[in-house]
Amino acid sequence: MIVTLLPLFSLLLSCFIMMLGFGLTGLLLPVRMGLEGMNTDTIGMVLSMYAVGMLLGGLYARLLIIRAGHIRMFAAVAALCAISVLACSLSTNPWLWGLMRMLMGFCMACALAAIDSWLSENATQETRGRILAANQIVIMGAFFIGQFMINLASPSDTTLFIIAGMLLSLALIPIVMSRKSGPSVTEVRSMSMVAIFRLSPLGVVSCFFCGILYSGILNMLPIFAGNYGIEGFQLSLFMGAAVFGAFILQFPVGYLSDHFDRRTVLFGLLIVTIAASIAAPFLVGLDSRLPIMIMVALITGVFACMYPMSISETFDKVLQSDMVAAMGGLIAVYALGSIIGPYAASLSMRLFGSDALFSFLAVLEALLLLFVIYRMRVRDALPIEDQEKFVIHGAGAASSLEIDPRFEYEEPEIPLSAESETVVRVAQSNPGAAVKMAIALAEYSPEQAAQLAAALTRVEQVDISRLYAAITEAAPELSLYIAEALAAASPEQSDELVSWIAKEQPEQLSEIIVAIAEAVPEHSLDILGNVAETVAEQTPEVLFDMAETYASHLHEHLDEMRPVDRAAAHAGHQAADLYTRLAEFIPERAADLAYTLAEAMPEAATEITEAYVNSLIEEPETKTEPDKTTADTDAEMIGCPAEEPTGKAAPTPEEQARIASALTAFITHMTETMPDQAVEIAAVLVDSCPILASELIERLQAVEQLDSTLSSSVDDKPAPDIFADYPYDESAKTEKGEA
Repeated sequence: MIVTLLPLFSLLLSCFIMMLGFGLTGLLLPVRMGLEGMNTDTIGMVLSMYAVGMLLGGLYARLLIIRAGHIRMFAAVAALCAISVLACSLSTNPWLWGLMRMLMGFCMACALAAIDSWLSENATQETRGRILAANQIVIMGAFFIGQFMINLASPSDTTLFIIAGMLLSLALIPIVMSRKSGPSVTEVRSMSMVAIFRLSPLGVVSCFFCGILYSGILNMLPIFAGNYGIEGFQLSLFMGAAVFGAFILQFPVGYLSDHFDRRTVLFGLLIVTIAASIAAPFLVGLDSRLPIMIMVALITGVFACMYPMSISETFDKVLQSDMVAAMGGLIAVYALGSIIGPYAASLSMRLFGSDALFSFLAVLEALLLLFVIYRMRVRDALPIEDQEKFVIHGAGAASSLEIDPRFEYEEPEIPLSAESETVVRVAQSNPGAAVKMAIALAEYSPEQAAQLAAALTRVEQVDISRLYAAITEAAPELSLYIAEALAAASPEQSDELVSWIAKEQPEQLSEIIVAIAEAVPEHSLDILGNVAETVAEQTPEVLFDMAETYASHLHEHLDEMRPVDRAAAHAGHQAADLYTRLAEFIPERAADLAYTLAEAMPEAATEITEAYVNSLIEEPETKTEPDKTTADTDAEMIGCPAEEPTGKAAPTPEEQARIASALTAFITHMTETMPDQAVEIAAVLVDSCPILASELIERLQAVEQLDSTLSSSVDDKPAPDIFADYPYDESAKTEKGEA
């Protein structure tokens, strides 16, 4: 852990110092406004402006980083944040304070975005979770300590404003003096709130309510406490309990969220907080402050946990590639709620007294509880193992848009070494010499060979096949790695590379071709089809091995995917398309190919079966319009209606017998090798070939393993829907009914 965080010490130190100043300011402003005798609703309005600034900062932070760079942007917003605090010490005008509060929110959002981007740049797939947790501990720890700094001086003078300004200015030094350079900035695709709501209504609604509830209680608690004479160190303890609860409760709530239905957990938490909100005003009048502190810690803690729970609930419904975009939308939803929260709570307190703060919270919790119940009734719960993990996120600050361990991890692009850059420059004028230099570099530094090969594909004069041959001859153990790198770097040249490998390295063909197809998935079917056309006649076993390897890898990849990503991958369609593409080159062994693919990808067995049936019953085109008398005669023979002249000939009895025999052999084989999928496959066969349903079911019932199961499965299907288009004679109808 220390080894992971030590290089990030300067970043975390700057974040800690900045949040100290922010924590002090967050408590100082409402206390000072209370001392100045401002109306409660005016205080709420001023405090709400922070969320307005946070929303604007979230929208424009990335643009500012692109324009000025991380270090200069961080320095600028830290200075502006200090100025906004110091300006509040010059006058107690609520308009000035509201404007400065908004500027403070804008600066904090930009500063945290810069730190988050820095942390993400230094995180790996293995360390992202630890770095995120450390960052949240630093933020919440500094915010907690900041609540006690109000005791350093009287809130009625300017000393605390100066201290807060000094802290915000001091936060500049560790980052500015660090040797680290700012990371690169990547584009982040956005997702609208409406789109997120359609995917996860509960995630969006609970996030919005979290913004109202959490910002409402955290901003207005000092006013509530002041009305009950809770001041000085007692006020720090009171607010410290709220902040501590917001952090510590994330651990037990996270455990419950990961091990039980998340909506049920949220339901239970809302029941508890409603009871606590009703009890809190009665406890504050007791001589002991401990009970009310516990209630406040519990209420604030649950509100803080609602934010990461709403993120997890939303992530259950979105693709992994859309998580960052969805997170950005949720931050905006939370900010909108945070704008409403303090002002709405202050209005309630002004109209109905200080105790109305908790009544306001209880009413909103009850409304959210009703929505949770509604969502539990209209949508089934996900299996526990399919739920996204709970990850700690502080609701009071900007959430990490890049470092969340649930996001897709992209390896940072490593710059070319000096040697590789030299080879690329030489290649532009002398490709032959560059290839020789690449061979030497591959022997000297194999770890750079793939990167260099990928860079050389961008040089027009370099022949990709010759480059691959030369490097793999010098370092044959890198053949698979080099092929993947070349195909990924230059997909348009992958056909050329594949043709060369098929001709020159047939002994490694299957493994290398599959690796290339996986490196460029959008061209995978074309790549596999081109190779199949080459090897189908002479070495069909290579085709089968290639198909099985590719399907097995796809099956393993699907097992590792999240449920929503797995559903969106349409693996069944991919497998069926692969079968159709390869079967045209080996029609006489189409059944064997279907067996191979179905056994490698059991989840796609029904789609593969449909593709196999379609290849069997594909009707040949006729060059002339069929004679109506002949068509009528054929129809009477096979029990089909007379065909309209569509250019297709009706199947002959011999063709029907051949198809029925092939399908019977197919289901018999599948029953022996894949008994769990046999019933679904049998139903597909019946649905896909209704003209042969009676005969096929009769033959299938002879298979011992399917006897009773198949009959009940097929009997569930309404007979008219299956046979309506093919009116059999009376004997056929009788057979159909018996079947």
